[in-house]
Amino acid sequence: MFVSRGRYIGKRLFSSNYQSILHNAQENVNQLLESNDRSSYILAQYMPEPVRNTFLAIRAFNLEVNKINEGGSNVLSRASKASSQMSNTLGISTADLKFKFWSDLLLRVFTEDSRTETDLGEPIAILLRDGLRKDFNLDISYFQKFLQTRRQFIKNSGSFQTVSDICSYGEGTYSQLNYLTQGLLLSPSISPSVIRLLEYSPELQSLISDIAAHIGQATAVSSMILGVPFYAQTRNQVTLPIDLMTSNDLSQESLLRLCQGHVSDSTEEAQIKEKLKEVVYQTAITANDHMITARDKLAKTRLTITEVLEAHPNDKLLVKQSKNWRKTIPDVIFTPMMVGIPTVLYLNKLEKCDFDLFNPKLKQKEWRLAWTSFRDYYRRTI
Repeated sequence: MFVSRGRYIGKRLFSSNYQSILHNAQENVNQLLESNDRSSYILAQYMPEPVRNTFLAIRAFNLEVNKINEGGSNVLSRASKASSQMSNTLGISTADLKFKFWSDLLLRVFTEDSRTETDLGEPIAILLRDGLRKDFNLDISYFQKFLQTRRQFIKNSGSFQTVSDICSYGEGTYSQLNYLTQGLLLSPSISPSVIRLLEYSPELQSLISDIAAHIGQATAVSSMILGVPFYAQTRNQVTLPIDLMTSNDLSQESLLRLCQGHVSDSTEEAQIKEKLKEVVYQTAITANDHMITARDKLAKTRLTITEVLEAHPNDKLLVKQSKNWRKTIPDVIFTPMMVGIPTVLYLNKLEKCDFDLFNPKLKQKEWRLAWTSFRDYYRRTI
């Protein structure tokens, strides 16, 4: 009797300890995103409550990995120099070590028994493991592809020859996150009726996957435009397509000098800014085109869902659940697409600022996301 009671208490305390670990991880990830990626923090509120923490972990993973660089935020910093010395002597940089940390940690998350309650020490990993513990759809290959693509970006010194190269980068990063989110919301415990719907239509499966891809590529192009001043000032890198800069007679050196405040002649400054506006405009067109394509495919998605429902009038599960689908589109299909809304808001603001990256309005915090996301959620638009 005494031994059995002792085991029970021990098990109960262990479970309580796990709940404490999980709670602390939730708090840390929420604070991280609320401070550094408010868009994801706001959009998480549209995710079904059971998978919300896992979604936040995916977005926090993106945030943390994007912080990795070759030894510091400034190429002239002590950390950057130390990383360069390590690379020259050992053939490995601090960035290599950080990527290996994440790769090893993910492998541990996905290969260890998810029922174990050991503290992984990293809030993102704890929430991902908890998602696996709940049998949510999570595929390690998407995380691995993200890490590989981001690592290659750093090795290439953050430069792109063409805008198509940026799109390829977007497919390997942001699109992977979108695929992860789609899979997460299509977990059997979350959306059995929508899984049934997709089983009836390979075309529908292709459409929602294509939308995720286009939104990811649009996000990448927009983020590289947005990041021009940051990368130029802190890492001495240019993230705009080199071929477009060349065709507009804008050298990387002049852009770096402009962003770093080394252009003293007002006439020269005006000329560089005018060329930069044209390059930004031509780059932004690609991002906008991807969002237009995503919207077209969203319209086709609505029509395809209607066709599938009409073709299976005797499927009681679909008939019953489809009555709750707003504008014919289930939440679990639409909400992953909402990550494209911040990109649309930025592109619209960029256009209003005449593609001038130095317009003070571009630096203002985006206050419209809460309202726009609410409106688009009910309208089923992106």
